Amino acid sequence: MKQGAHTNLQSIAWSVSIILLLVVGFSASGGGAALVMDPSGKSIGLPAEGLRDTMFDDFQLPGLILFFAVGLLSMMASVFTMLKNPIYPTLVFCQGAILAGWILVQVYLLPESHYLQLIYFIIGLLLMLLGNFQKSKRAL
Repeated sequence: MKQGAHTNLQSIAWSVSIILLLVVGFSASGGGAALVMDPSGKSIGLPAEGLRDTMFDDFQLPGLILFFAVGLLSMMASVFTMLKNPIYPTLVFCQGAILAGWILVQVYLLPESHYLQLIYFIIGLLLMLLGNFQKSKRAL
């Protein structure tokens, strides 16, 4: 592969990583904040009955985890990526793993699934691939 094409792929991977991290960061922070403010889940259409067979009485703790671990950490990873900090590929990969893990736990614990879970799971896998690619091609 020519150097120009190689650099272009890296640039695309870098840009896509930032966009995905920001989308995940803002949506998870917003959803997490909504669950913390209304632990019943009603304000965003989540029935609390869905938690019946889990260790949670309401959505407050899951909301905090969503807000911090998925939301804020994704936004922080996007900043490290924008600044091209040397550890950004690892952070991109880790945030993808956190997101994919979050979705897997949801699917395991909750009785109903939603199409957004599949979309966010795919985004998590994509972030893992992008992080791995950028770590192996660190010319940015």
